[in-house]
Amino acid sequence: MLKRRTVLQGVLAGALVSGCSSGTTGGTPTADLDNPFSVAGDVPVEVLAGEEYGGFAAAAYRKKYPAANVTATVSGKLRDVALPRFAAGSPPDVVLNSGDGRLELGRLVGQGQLADLRPLLEAPAWDNADATVQDAVLPGMLEAGRYDGSQRTVNYIATVYGLWYSASLFQRFGWDVPRTWPELLALGTEMKAAGLGPFVYAGAHPYYLLELVLTLAAKTGGHDVVKRIDNLEDGAWKDESVTRAISAVGELGKRGLIAPGSAEFDHIASQKRFLASRAGLLPCGNWLENEMKPLVPPNFALTMIGVPPLDGSPALARGLHVAATAPYLVPEQAKNRAGGQEYLRAMLTKDVAAQVTEESNQLTIVRGAADGLEIGTALRSARDLLTAAGDQVITWYFADWYPGFATTAAQSTGQFLTGGLQLSEWTARIQSAADKLKQDKAVTKYHRD
Repeated sequence: MLKRRTVLQGVLAGALVSGCSSGTTGGTPTADLDNPFSVAGDVPVEVLAGEEYGGFAAAAYRKKYPAANVTATVSGKLRDVALPRFAAGSPPDVVLNSGDGRLELGRLVGQGQLADLRPLLEAPAWDNADATVQDAVLPGMLEAGRYDGSQRTVNYIATVYGLWYSASLFQRFGWDVPRTWPELLALGTEMKAAGLGPFVYAGAHPYYLLELVLTLAAKTGGHDVVKRIDNLEDGAWKDESVTRAISAVGELGKRGLIAPGSAEFDHIASQKRFLASRAGLLPCGNWLENEMKPLVPPNFALTMIGVPPLDGSPALARGLHVAATAPYLVPEQAKNRAGGQEYLRAMLTKDVAAQVTEESNQLTIVRGAADGLEIGTALRSARDLLTAAGDQVITWYFADWYPGFATTAAQSTGQFLTGGLQLSEWTARIQSAADKLKQDKAVTKYHRD
């Protein structure tokens, strides 16, 4: 058996053959496990970021390369700043595509503007030369950055979806966290008897409901359920797991377990009702605490649980919907492309990722980076769910690939829950829209393995 370091030396050789090194002065340093991209330590590195944490690896980079001038600029108008530079052939070395005014990545990929980051993932990890960078990343978190088989971005933030509740409220009423969907329905009946609207959602943004349906479907039938949906396969929306999931969510409405007004609420209104303890459960991502921080009551004990499976024998018992967001990219025409990849290698260390979590209250894709941190109940519960999920992380991409179709699916789900559509109509409408999209040659299609 080959030793790990021997394997990595082979990977390093492959990275050099791929020609990922560029933008050096005074001769090209010899590549080694500590400098896999032949970075010249006196060449500047320019970072453009949509959020402040995009510059957090600058200190580690400067410590390793004291002669390098690392500049990190945060801009709320990323598109306006970056696009002219891409067009002129002088883009920054690293871009964090997050915040307002994000770049349209599909267009840049089509123009050949983004470097392939596969050599970065195959390089030795910055903080562990016996492992690769990819080894440090949580399962299922890299697919979001792949375009036609090439790794064009590394999406850095792990956004966890689930159901929120107040642990202090549950303790006051003696309620147990539901382990299956029938238990959730029974809990809803108890909440209703206690005067709460058991389940509240943002009807103005029905994607939250669709997210719930797809998570349930994937937990029931496995990863292939959402893969077939992403790939626009014939009959994907008619899958039995999808039908069972939408029927289960429909039971919330049939049993009167929806908080009054939910169909008209926007996300802020639904979250305010939940934080006022007028509703017991809220579907949302783990950005909730950051978004509503001033309104979270003291001792509320905001806590996330995973969506309970339909029964006791799901395909993905620990299944958890996680979306990798905040893409990092290295432009193909960057002056210091080698330095750009080296900067990302530093971002993908536990130390830097832990700093991102501590200061931004978000989870990253770096394995174990949030372990042991002093964080609140909200982020801690999301972190623990993510750790427990392992290879049962549930992902889908059609909402990003085909936003118009995703809107149709979400709106149909909202109409179903309010009684505007029957089950057969919901299935037929969304499947018909998917079939029409599949036949539309004017729309670029994507595929996931």
